[in-house]
Amino acid sequence: MKALGVGATAGLAGCGGGDGGAADEMGGDGGSSGSDGSSGSSDGGSGSPPLFWNYAFPNDDSPPVWREAFIENATERLGQEPRMGRFSYEDLRQKYLTGARTGDPDAIEGVLSHLTEYVKAGHLEPLNDFAEGLDFYDGFVQSALDAVTYRGNLYGLPYNGNARALIYRLDILEELGQDVPETAAEFQEVGRMINSEYDDLWAYHNCTKDGSVRAFQEWMSHVYQHTDQLYVPDGESWSLNINADQLGQVFDNWYYQIYAADDPVGNPDQLGTGWQVNDPGYLNGEFAFIECGTWLRGWTTGDNINDSEATSQLLENNTSVAHLPYGEGGSQGTFLEVKPVMVNSHSDQKEAAKQIAAAFAEPDTLRAMGEDAKGNGMTPVHEDVESTITNENWQPFTDVFETGRALAKIGWGQVREPFYGYMQEVAYGETDPYEAGQQFHDELKNLESEL
Repeated sequence: MKALGVGATAGLAGCGGGDGGAADEMGGDGGSSGSDGSSGSSDGGSGSPPLFWNYAFPNDDSPPVWREAFIENATERLGQEPRMGRFSYEDLRQKYLTGARTGDPDAIEGVLSHLTEYVKAGHLEPLNDFAEGLDFYDGFVQSALDAVTYRGNLYGLPYNGNARALIYRLDILEELGQDVPETAAEFQEVGRMINSEYDDLWAYHNCTKDGSVRAFQEWMSHVYQHTDQLYVPDGESWSLNINADQLGQVFDNWYYQIYAADDPVGNPDQLGTGWQVNDPGYLNGEFAFIECGTWLRGWTTGDNINDSEATSQLLENNTSVAHLPYGEGGSQGTFLEVKPVMVNSHSDQKEAAKQIAAAFAEPDTLRAMGEDAKGNGMTPVHEDVESTITNENWQPFTDVFETGRALAKIGWGQVREPFYGYMQEVAYGETDPYEAGQQFHDELKNLESEL
């Protein structure tokens, strides 16, 4: 039966992100570009409606409440409907870094690590005066504003926030008489117990796909259990703020023990896969634990869901949320995702682009987001938007959110690139986790003067 589960999830791994429902809204890294029928290219300069690139709106059969609310608000602000292009987050990042100087798109939505890279490249327009003049500006949660601020400049308006949590099968732990694990050692023990007792699922899956946004975010979640920031300001430069043994421990606990150990917690046949296996796998009953954000709560339909009724039952009655287990010497902490909407500094329609950002982040649009994709509204970034949490099993997300830490404002591309190599070497059993930790530490140390 495990073999059947592997085959099913392997099939999901090949699916594009365009049909992933709510999973596309946070941390997705797959999918094809231009799935809204737009190539993303401009068609005529300042006389054309401003162009907005995004990957936020659901792309399944759910009612487009959020998208319609945004278009209505944007059209009212602009006097015309904006053009839109839809790309996966990896494609958004690459296309914007290489093409932003053309002026397209005028506004862009993305993840927090993108904001930092865009700032470093000189591609974002500061929004300080404009944002402070908005009648809803004072309602933003301060930590969300801090997350999109760099050296005194606000480079985006926050619209969504969550922190990575442990999503777990409450019914399975109850059947086994086990409490939710608090430490990595307890997690591995319970995970191996699950693998020995159940033939139709695996205890755990995390993302090990090369280049995966989610793989990086999951790794950072465990880094934040050992340090408040991977790098801290040191004058005009940055200083590495973690030791090699702690990096090795993260590699050991969450990659070696999961896939390369003699008794792995996860399925080694699913190495190299991303959210396309992780999230649907849990929703289809194939994993007991995953690390995930709030969007999972609202994902019950779409091409990747085998049985909508069974998934709804799973999420409503048999799923709960907890802090991520932490390693020796660690404590509660996790990756804080604050998603911004930003303005291209090279746009010839900056004022119109700012109105797109305002329309996307205003409370009316955010409330529609919560209605359309309820998971996205569970931990709102604005005080005028109420949480959509109604199930007590999901309420711990608000506690997890408070332990989240936003990325330091460095060029994360230089960190991510070597991370993927070391992560995969450990997960495939090619490198000792602590040797990888030392080697990676040396590389990160050498980056201090370049960030």
